[in-house]
Amino acid sequence: MPRYYFDVRDEDGAFIDEVGIELPDMAAAIQEARRALADMVRDALRESNIGDVAIAIRDGADGPVVLSVTLSTVTPSGDVVGEDQTGRPDD
Repeated sequence: MPRYYFDVRDEDGAFIDEVGIELPDMAAAIQEARRALADMVRDALRESNIGDVAIAIRDGADGPVVLSVTLSTVTPSGDVVGEDQTGRPDD
């Protein structure tokens, strides 16, 4: 069974998966990445702080496949909550 690696990128930086997991095929790896992204977004929404989140799937043959999510909170006046004037999250 092939081994797939899931590299994560968010506001905290990039995290390279050096262990990976064995899955039957790329379709199963994409499903796993979607579940992981959903969990990451759910956790971030509890903290009211999320911007871009991406997972790149590597396997050495079919990859990389990149899944990404971007969430913004925009007020009726058009202000983006949680970002400074540069469009980056406030520190």
